[in-house]
Amino acid sequence: MKRVFSIILVLALAASAVMLASCGDNTAESGTEETKTEEITVPDVTLHYVAAVIYADQVTAEANELKAADNSNLSGWFNETLEFDENLLVKIPEAFSYVDSYVLRISQGQYIEEVDVFKAKDQADTGSIKPMVDYRCNKQKNNNDFKLYDDENGTNAKMMDTGKVVIIGNYVVYAVTENTEVSILRAQKYVQDHPDCSAFELYKAIVTEE
Repeated sequence: MKRVFSIILVLALAASAVMLASCGDNTAESGTEETKTEEITVPDVTLHYVAAVIYADQVTAEANELKAADNSNLSGWFNETLEFDENLLVKIPEAFSYVDSYVLRISQGQYIEEVDVFKAKDQADTGSIKPMVDYRCNKQKNNNDFKLYDDENGTNAKMMDTGKVVIIGNYVVYAVTENTEVSILRAQKYVQDHPDCSAFELYKAIVTEE
């Protein structure tokens, strides 16, 4: 009887050892798993753009021969009302205090098309910038002049409701283009590959054809 009990005990200990070894293997495997970033695929399409002026912050404008936006421009585009300082000069919208650099493609004439790129000083600052850009997007969508003065091709009508504001890493991007979804995918792909690019580099990656 004692012999049978001893055999059972040995078998039980052996089974426990196998189970422990198996758990150890699973732990090792889970510890080596890597989180893979999903690759972004951008459709190969050509986009066309209407005439526009490209504005930027002072440093970016001087470095790339762009037009520097002044406080009146920025306040008119991104503020509900103009605000003035003690010297009665137009104040820049408060959200710009969180912006490192920016590029704004503002269409000429009665066209809604636009591409704006803001690089935040810190990723946490994007949440303070986005409401200002949302305001611009909604202002464009609710501007009845775009419908009233549309061209014979219905350019504005095709884009009217496609405008989108997205946060991508350290950037806030507003796009309303011939194919807004492709414009946003271009931005996401470029930031994925170049996470510390300049606002102007990201802008050029979005607007790749004229």
